[in-house]
Amino acid sequence: MTRVSVFAASLGPESLQAPADTTQFLQKAPQLSWTKKHKSLLLKSSSALLATGIFITAYNRYDRPLRVISQKERTSISDKAASLVEPMGTSLPLHATFATMFALGALAKRPKMREAAIVGLGSFYLSAVSTSFLKKSFQRHRPSNTDDSHLFDGADGNGQNTSFPSSHTSNAFAAATALASVYRDSKWVPQVAYGVATLVGLSRINDNKHWASDVLAGAALGYLTGKVSYWTFTKVKNQLQKRNWVVSPNWQSGAIGVNASLRF
Repeated sequence: MTRVSVFAASLGPESLQAPADTTQFLQKAPQLSWTKKHKSLLLKSSSALLATGIFITAYNRYDRPLRVISQKERTSISDKAASLVEPMGTSLPLHATFATMFALGALAKRPKMREAAIVGLGSFYLSAVSTSFLKKSFQRHRPSNTDDSHLFDGADGNGQNTSFPSSHTSNAFAAATALASVYRDSKWVPQVAYGVATLVGLSRINDNKHWASDVLAGAALGYLTGKVSYWTFTKVKNQLQKRNWVVSPNWQSGAIGVNASLRF
C-alpha cells in the first residue's frame, strides 16, 4: 500500500486523469450517399421528365379540351390583358429592353446588368433560330384553322402552318431564363421574369393562336436556350479573364510605338 501511494504521488494529479477521447480524430467523415452527391442532376432530370410527361399528356388529351375552355371563358378583359403581355414575346420590345439594360449598365457601372443584356440577346437569337427550324419541320396547323390538334404537314408543307412551337413563348422564356440566371441571387427577378413569360404563353392560348402543347414546347425550348446562352457566356468570360494583355512602349528607327501581346 505504501509503494502504491508513493508512486501515485510522484506522478501528480494530472497523470491520474482519464485519458482524452481521441476517437473523433480517428473517425472519417461520413460519406455522402449517391443521391445526395447527385442531387442537382436528379432534380434537373426529374424536372425534364416531368415536363416531357406534361407535354405528352397535353398533346394527347388536353389540347382540344383546353382550347374549348379557353375560348368559352374568353372575355374582353382577358383579351386586353393578352394584348398587354403578348408584345413581350416579340423581337422589338425584347431588343429595346436589353439595349436599355446594356446602356444603363454601362453608364451606371453595373456589370451584372450588362451581362444580363448580353445573355438575354444571345438567348433570344438562339431561341429564334431553333423555333424557326422546328416550325418549318413540323408545320402544325393552328387552333384557329382547325379542330384537329394532331394535324401536321411536316417538312413538305407549304410553310403556312407554323403553330408548333410557340415563338412568343420561347422568346419570352429565353429572355426570362437569361435574367433569372444572371440574377439568380435575387428574390424577385426570377419570379417576375418567369411570371411575365408565363402570361405571354397564356395569352397565345387565349387568342386561339396556339395549342397548349405549343406553349409548353415553347417554354421548354426558351428555358433550354436561355441556359445554353448563360453557360456559354460564363465559359467565355472565364477564359477571357485568364488571359493577360501586356502593353509596353517601343522605340524603333526614331519612331515611338506601342507593343501589345496577349498572354494565354
